[in-house]
Amino acid sequence: MTKDSVFRNISCTNINQYLLLDSIPKMGISGLMQTASLYQCDLLQIPLLSNQDLANAAWKSEQISALRSPQASYFKTKRLVHDWLDLSDQHHFVTLDDARFPPLLTELSRPPLFLFVAGQLDILLQPQLAMIGTRNPSQYAKEVVDDLVRGISQELDVAITSGMALGIDGLSHRASLHYEVPTIAVLGCGIDRAYPARHRQLYCDIQQHGAVVSEFAPGTAPHASLFPRRNRIISGLSLGVLVVEAKIKSGTLVTTRYALEQNKEVFAVPSAIYNPNAQGCHFLIKSGAKLIENAADIIDELPFLAKPVKTSDKDQNIRNQDLASDPLLDSVTYSAQSVDLIAKRTGMAVSEVLIKLLQYELRGIVASTPEGYVKLRG
Repeated sequence: MTKDSVFRNISCTNINQYLLLDSIPKMGISGLMQTASLYQCDLLQIPLLSNQDLANAAWKSEQISALRSPQASYFKTKRLVHDWLDLSDQHHFVTLDDARFPPLLTELSRPPLFLFVAGQLDILLQPQLAMIGTRNPSQYAKEVVDDLVRGISQELDVAITSGMALGIDGLSHRASLHYEVPTIAVLGCGIDRAYPARHRQLYCDIQQHGAVVSEFAPGTAPHASLFPRRNRIISGLSLGVLVVEAKIKSGTLVTTRYALEQNKEVFAVPSAIYNPNAQGCHFLIKSGAKLIENAADIIDELPFLAKPVKTSDKDQNIRNQDLASDPLLDSVTYSAQSVDLIAKRTGMAVSEVLIKLLQYELRGIVASTPEGYVKLRG
């Protein structure tokens, strides 16, 4: 047996174990993490615990039975997942303990246990800005989306994340593809489904030039109960949420509520006061959201996303000197330091620390290890 085949078998085993944990009725990530914390073990070690251990961790008899004797639905899901993964080397299964799992999602109180990703996996590690809004945009809103994305392409190093719904979501994805901004679509259905159906070509285009993401296994039909879970992923992946036209009672404002709970920035575009689809944006602005007219307004709140200005050799030397005195980089040593410790030392928000560390990692200045971040040079 080759090294590659051994790795493939181990990976398949891990996938099956995660799918099994996900199949436990009325459990969820919170219950699994509480069990793992109680016995100081990894999630994948939970099936190795005795029935008495599980009962002591408040597992009900039906949950223990589902772990020991999985139901038919688990085997069906397992088959669909492996069939989908075998279709393309651009189909990925990324678990919560994987280094490729988006770091901002790990900060959620209930992060997804795993993600299905179709497309370019590395894009999930880029800084992201969510663009969302009404399914029935005005001509004004359509023009605003195009203008904002064009400005973002010129001024910000960021990927644009949305939900691939009709209206503002689809416009944001299409504008991103047009202006060559990386874009990520988060689905409220199985990873193998283009929903709505009229966005099938968009679904394919995003996979070619970005990534499609879902926490739901292949074969999962869209359902109203799944879209709030999708919305928390959209806000969780992003550093900020930008709203372009929305009613007060809408899924868009559900996403902004998640964003506020996650301490993310909320941006809103103003519109005509007689436009019913502007009421949500105006409500957000009155509540403290940043009023957005152009990409520069986003940079005011998230300055570390600004694209670097091209400089002369002399200016580059000055920038290198500034890097040498960067307090965040000073907080990373040649022994592993946790993100929380680095944030405490610098006084920066954890989300900002994660983005800066990722930028330094891509430049080869620091490296991520299971114990934390270590300095490589600089």
